[in-house]
Amino acid sequence: MQSRLLLLGAPGGHGGPASRRMRLLLRQVVQRRPGGDGQRPEVRLVHAGSGADTGDTVNIGDVSYKLKIPKNPELVPQNYISDSLAQSVVQHLRWIMQKDLLGQDVFLIGPPGPLRRSIAMQYLELTKREVEYIALSRDTTETDLKQRREIRAGTAFYIDQCAVRAATEGRTLILEGLEKAERNVLPVLNNLLENREMQLEDGRFLMSAERYDKLLQDHTKKELDSWNIVRVSENFRVIALGLPVPRYSGNPLDPPLRSRFQARDIYYLPFKDQLKLLYSIGANVSAEKVSQLLSFATTLCSQESSTLGLPDFPLDSLAAAVQILDSFPMMPIKHAIQWLYPYSILLGHEGKMAVEGVLKRFELQDSGSSLLPKEIVRVEKMMENHVSQASVTIRIADKEVTIKVINHRFILSKICLILLFLMT
Repeated sequence: MQSRLLLLGAPGGHGGPASRRMRLLLRQVVQRRPGGDGQRPEVRLVHAGSGADTGDTVNIGDVSYKLKIPKNPELVPQNYISDSLAQSVVQHLRWIMQKDLLGQDVFLIGPPGPLRRSIAMQYLELTKREVEYIALSRDTTETDLKQRREIRAGTAFYIDQCAVRAATEGRTLILEGLEKAERNVLPVLNNLLENREMQLEDGRFLMSAERYDKLLQDHTKKELDSWNIVRVSENFRVIALGLPVPRYSGNPLDPPLRSRFQARDIYYLPFKDQLKLLYSIGANVSAEKVSQLLSFATTLCSQESSTLGLPDFPLDSLAAAVQILDSFPMMPIKHAIQWLYPYSILLGHEGKMAVEGVLKRFELQDSGSSLLPKEIVRVEKMMENHVSQASVTIRIADKEVTIKVINHRFILSKICLILLFLMT
């Protein structure tokens, strides 16, 4: 079984001599393991060296990326990378890094959910890249991408928007909801993606780094500035996120726009990775119940269920359901399913019967009485590790369950609203 290493090492291409020796030793050990043929490549995360923002190198397998110190660290995504990355996620990160090194824009296409956005943010956090984000909709116009005119103290100014800031500052532009883009913004996106050019409302003209550097050989920078020509950074990249159409509602991708991207299908996490994640979240929930819940959700996301007209189950919300079941072990699992997937309201008779059949197949039909929260007993303020918190005690049947929350007015009110929702 081949081993792929994700290394954070010192500058020099492959993490320095010590990291190279470690990589060679691990490769020899893994290659000699019996029964390694035919299995999925193992991907492990190894940190070598200190300080990932001082010119170090990130290696995902045989793909290396040299980090650069960001000018605006507050624009670099944070807290998206977990301690243990799933195999499929690391494979997606490796593919994005390959396209980034080739100077190509990527398009992550997949079912609804935060997975595609999370993978994009994980890559930007891993490579210490600054990000500009815009969610496209039917109301998005050219001014939302280029420049917006504002009045300050009686004077009109043009304010650069996300696409212009990303192009001039060398950031990564994330376009979410590409299937919602209207015809009026497609020419702007096409020209920006293909030629790295854009005509701005204030008279400036964005030009690709290659053409700008060629002009700079025959003219001075002062002359180019007088012509209002602005250089687009060679580090400018675009990551587009979208849904497959026509399965989901939206506009099919325009062929010229589609040819600008390198596309990759980002489907749900594999069953094994999802199961491992849910096991780590719900310690008080039996492993059998977690497996049955995930099997039920995966079945409703299959091709057979879509042909029956059943909407996809929100797999990304399973973690929240398992957290609720972990806090309230006596709660029927069917109630958590109904909160995430209210099939009794959304579907007709045939759809309800189909979902009930899947519930019965995976033995998720709770026969016991409903044990839901009845009342909030008390809310107490407490201090733990010099952090102000609050303990909320609620009554379920004859038992009292206490939940610790941060004693912040907004968060505490949100918790109370959730508890009131559970009581209904």
